[in-house]
This record gives sequence, C-alpha cells and structure tokens, in this order.
Amino acid sequence: MKLEPAERNPAELRRTALILVGIMIFGAAFVLYAYVQSSKEKMDPDRPPIVTKISKKLKAQDQYGELFNMFHLEGKVWFAAPVSVTQLMENEHALKMMHELQQHYADNEMVHFVLISVEGVDQGVGPEQLIKAAQELGLTGERTSWLTTGETKKQRGFIKDVLRLGIVMERDAGDPAGKWKFPSQIALIDRDMHLRQRYDFREAYEVQKKTELEVEQNPELKNEDNIDLYLRAYPLLQEKLLANTQYVLAEIKTGTKGE
Repeated sequence: MKLEPAERNPAELRRTALILVGIMIFGAAFVLYAYVQSSKEKMDPDRPPIVTKISKKLKAQDQYGELFNMFHLEGKVWFAAPVSVTQLMENEHALKMMHELQQHYADNEMVHFVLISVEGVDQGVGPEQLIKAAQELGLTGERTSWLTTGETKKQRGFIKDVLRLGIVMERDAGDPAGKWKFPSQIALIDRDMHLRQRYDFREAYEVQKKTELEVEQNPELKNEDNIDLYLRAYPLLQEKLLANTQYVLAEIKTGTKGE
C-alpha cells in the first residue's frame, strides 16, 4: 500500500506553534517568578527562620493568681524568657532586654511578653513572688505575664523542649553566683505560634567585653576584618531582634511579609 504524506494546514501549524511558544513563555515566567521570590527570601536578612510550631501549651498561673492558657497568645507576637525570682541577676541580660522591648513596643497592642519561672509553686514560687519580681524589674502591665505551675519539672521541660531556651542546671552548693544556672535567652514567637528565633544576650555581652579587652591589650587587632562584629556584638544582636520582630509583625502569612 502506498502511503502519501498528510496535507498540512498552515493555519493549524501556526496556531500550534503559538500555543507551544505561549507555554514556554509562561513556564519561563513562572520559573523566573519563583526564582525571584526565593532570592528575595534568601536575601532578606530581616526574615527570621521558622524553628518549630508550638503545639504544646503550658497551662499555668500568672502573677495575679489567675489561670493562664497560652492559646490566648494565638494571633499575637510575643517574647518569652526564663527567670528565677530567687536570683534575678542570673538572667540579667535577657531581662534587661525584655524591659527595653516592653518600652519599645509600649503602644503596640499586638506585642506581648511572657516570663516563665524556673521554680514552681512546689518550690515556693507562686503569684506573690512573681508579682514582687515583676515590680522590682519594672516588667509589669496588661501585656506582660509572669507564669508558674504546681510542677517545677513541668515548666522547666516547657522552657527546654518547647521554647528551646536551654536547661536549668544546679550549681555546686555555696556557689556565690547562686543555685540555678541557665542561658540568658529570649524567644520570638509569631502569630501562628511558630518559634522563630532565640537571642542570647549574655553570650553577646561576654563576646563583646572579651573582644574589647583583647583590642585594649593588642591595638593592632582593630585592623582585623570583621572585628566590629565582635566589638558591637550586643547592639548588633539587639538590632537583629528588632528587625526580625518588625518582619514578623508585617507578615501576611508565616514567612511572607506584606508589601
């Protein structure tokens, strides 16, 4: 049987070619858009990472003796830090920064503050001790909550495993620094209860002071590359925290900032 080539309709060929070109242009535009969006996210230094979702809530008692459920913080941006009411200086750097943040966001109803005691009611820390510490530090107000529970182990577990703010350890008896030792960190949590970032102000302070001492003893170190990052470790960390917080406050959804 003799096969003859099929007749080709020029109009159909042109239409098919245009469709293929359109698909390629659309595909290229989509890839380019995705690349640009990805690059923006990678290039934006103010966007804090998404560490984990806080699904376990701590049911506690606040400084007024009222039950406090962390579900009330959904839809808010909040900071959290551990605290020992029996040795407030242990968390000196984080508490000082919490006070500065409270003043900075005094007019922003969206921002809340949570201080979680490392000692529970079973270790003698109840509302009376919490409110006394709050007043002493000036960390008071409707949007600042000091929390404790009836189980010290429970609240320390929440600090370590959920907020990831470190382990509470016991020093040797008679240590002048006090009985308890734990990191001086602050956690930033977004509206959807995602832990976004943690900031260690004690570490930043110590790095800065150590570098200042080294430069004082060896002035030639001032010429080292990036030495300013160490000489200004504390204020730079504060700037990062504020920039991260502003990004989170402007988010239209987790990880995406509104225009």
